[in-house]
Amino acid sequence: MARLNYKQKANLQRIALLTPGVALYGIFNFAPLLGLFGLALVDWPGIGPMRFVGLDNFAKLFGNDYYREQLFRAFGQNLVFFVIIIASMLILGTFLALLLSFGTWGRNVYRSIFFLPYPLAGAAVAFLLELIVRTRGPLNVLLTKTTGLFESPIGFLGDPNLALATLASFYSWHRMSFAVILILSAVVAVRVHLLEAAMLDGANRRQTLKAVVLPVLAPAFVLITVIVMVDVFNNADYTLILMGPEGAPARATDIMGTFLFRSAFGGSATSVNVNFGMSATIGLVTALVILPAALFLALRNMRKER
Repeated sequence: MARLNYKQKANLQRIALLTPGVALYGIFNFAPLLGLFGLALVDWPGIGPMRFVGLDNFAKLFGNDYYREQLFRAFGQNLVFFVIIIASMLILGTFLALLLSFGTWGRNVYRSIFFLPYPLAGAAVAFLLELIVRTRGPLNVLLTKTTGLFESPIGFLGDPNLALATLASFYSWHRMSFAVILILSAVVAVRVHLLEAAMLDGANRRQTLKAVVLPVLAPAFVLITVIVMVDVFNNADYTLILMGPEGAPARATDIMGTFLFRSAFGGSATSVNVNFGMSATIGLVTALVILPAALFLALRNMRKER
């Protein structure tokens, strides 16, 4: 029997390490996604017989005024939600990562502090959010009584103009350590001799960051953007817990996740117009929205391997 060379052994090790993860992903993520195609072709309230309707759910979603209005509003607000989150994570995450990359005293302690919110469940973060931003919470006390910047408390979750941004800010705080760690690992990977060479050529600190550091950070930015996009368009835990399936106030926080939930289970106790087939259709539309980003990341990684 011929002995395996180094490359063959490395490929076998890679397959052995990836197989459990790929199998679990296929069972719990990919297989249910395929099941959505069949469910999207039926009208089913969750119990009782399924009624095959073909592509009627898709036609209703894009052709019916009631559903189309909800779809466009939810998608638009989901997009705004994502833009606020990714902008704060990339800008503030880069700033914090650059600070931690210096020889700052106690930086390991700061890393631990930044990472503390990440393991928290979404329900715990939502509860903490409600405590902080309520009208008699510490944030309003700080803004009104302590600093005197405002005369009356601000309804962060009750104001349609502030509710979505408030939820996005707490999502960013919850997941900020993820961005900081990825960006910090990219910063650490910057070769010292490249920085020294840039400085010897007369580049100042701003030019060095632009020409040497930022190109190295670009892959981390792409990875963070794709992962956050997939998570933000698929999940709506904060909104469902705090604002309900209707995306209160006045559906100002309604996103794709709440729209899907409302289609499957109804928006209130008296809702009777529920259809798991319609919710599956919404799920497929959401998957098609984020699929190009996921494919881009996969193809980009494959080109790197070559």
